[in-house]
Amino acid sequence: RTLVAAAVASILFALLALALRRAIRQREATARRAELDRRLAALGEMSAVLAHELRNPLASLKGHAQLLVETLPEGERPRAKAERVVSEAERIEELTTHLLEFVRSGDLDDAPLELRALVRAAVEAVGADRFELELPDDELPTRGDRPRLLEALINLLTNAAQAGEEKATVRLTVNGRAAIVVVSDRGPGVPADQLEQIFEPFHTTRVRGTGLGLPIARRIVEAHGGTISVDNRPEGGARFTITLPLEGRGAS
Repeated sequence: RTLVAAAVASILFALLALALRRAIRQREATARRAELDRRLAALGEMSAVLAHELRNPLASLKGHAQLLVETLPEGERPRAKAERVVSEAERIEELTTHLLEFVRSGDLDDAPLELRALVRAAVEAVGADRFELELPDDELPTRGDRPRLLEALINLLTNAAQAGEEKATVRLTVNGRAAIVVVSDRGPGVPADQLEQIFEPFHTTRVRGTGLGLPIARRIVEAHGGTISVDNRPEGGARFTITLPLEGRGAS
């Protein structure tokens, strides 16, 4: 009896320790998420002010540079320099646009949409010849903000298309009450020490990247009640997975 009681007590103690450890982890994760949300809110306010302040003088700079290009003869160094000014102005303009997209808030549109058509539209927008597309036979109806979800998918597919010269794979499947979009590229993959930071604002490995495409995609997906994650494929390349609730399959 003593041995049985000791064994039962040991099992109960182990279960209690496991539950306590899990509760501590969940609490730490919640605290980290709250801190990240606080930092993103502060960053959003600063980015919005900065983007608005830059847009008007930037538009003036770009417009005058374009006029200057038109007045200079082709093939001359002054024209090449003016074209460089236009190019850099367009790059800064793209950054300000991404900043405003990142901090954009407000209610999402809640309209019917079909996920197969949405994924196909995103692939065509980036370039159908750059992807291998796998879609289910049946329609996948759900509800959400179609332009915002399309924006998230385009950001993800653009990232995959730029990862390598070989075609990336886009696969749409169903798992119970959710639709799963998996985008797999054949590039170098994501360094292990960057997997946790890849969805953070301004984190990029590209010289001309803004580091906002993936954070924007995550914000849009999570606003629709979904999740987005990344890992590396065993055969090489990165794999991004989006999970979205489906209408009529028990999704809230």
